[in-house]
Amino acid sequence: MTDIPEGPEPSFYVPDEVKVYKTAAGTDLTAHIFRPDKKSEQEINSAFVFFHPGGWTMGEPAWGYDLCRHFASKGMFSVSFQYRLSSIGGFSPVDALKDVKSAVRWTRKNAEEFNIDPQKIAAGAISAGAHLSTCAASIDGFDDESDDLSISPVPDVLVLQSAVLNTAIISDFSFVLQGREKPESLSPVHHIKPGLPPMCLIHGMSDDLVPFDSAEEYALKTAEAGNRCDLHPFENTDHFFGNVDGSEVFKIIEEFFKSTGLI
Repeated sequence: MTDIPEGPEPSFYVPDEVKVYKTAAGTDLTAHIFRPDKKSEQEINSAFVFFHPGGWTMGEPAWGYDLCRHFASKGMFSVSFQYRLSSIGGFSPVDALKDVKSAVRWTRKNAEEFNIDPQKIAAGAISAGAHLSTCAASIDGFDDESDDLSISPVPDVLVLQSAVLNTAIISDFSFVLQGREKPESLSPVHHIKPGLPPMCLIHGMSDDLVPFDSAEEYALKTAEAGNRCDLHPFENTDHFFGNVDGSEVFKIIEEFFKSTGLI
């Protein structure tokens, strides 16, 4: 599966700071930070952490700069994270999931430094990044041995666009797993349980890479388990949302964040 064949247009924005949040297998993984617009230095903010798309094989934090800058303008401490890719160094989604959990823990661990509420961390993600974020919220284990396991890797809120929620139906997922796990082991729909964070799913009804039916199934089963899962279908829109005005997506996310007390 290839989420974005050539990548998005370069962002006009640049991060305020780039920090190494973790070193794994000799690779420094970076957090690209956008500090919030706010009236007071003493104001405690919520956080928006972003994980890019790219079919687990490609992508970079810069793909999330526009989103991070937008939510920083709403007063959220925003970070676009790097994670390990299967096309570089022989890694797999197992490693990427460890990185996503580490990233959430790192954000929560440094809450005082970043002036954020550690219980108001929203993960925003697209496609493969959305898959990894949902796994971090719902699947136990797959922790990096260097992590402080006393810190939760579960985001408090999830906003997911074009999310891969059933890896058993994605043929390329078995390939990128490289035999390290069965697809169902890292498949969110196979790990639904009570107590999951509130979720907002945004999905194109004409998505030919990740069928809309899989998002519909996940939303239904998640709600049946007693969790909040808001599904927002977009008609005549494919996996890449290329024909959608981004302001429409921003509006949905902002309303969801307001309803969960993040902004």
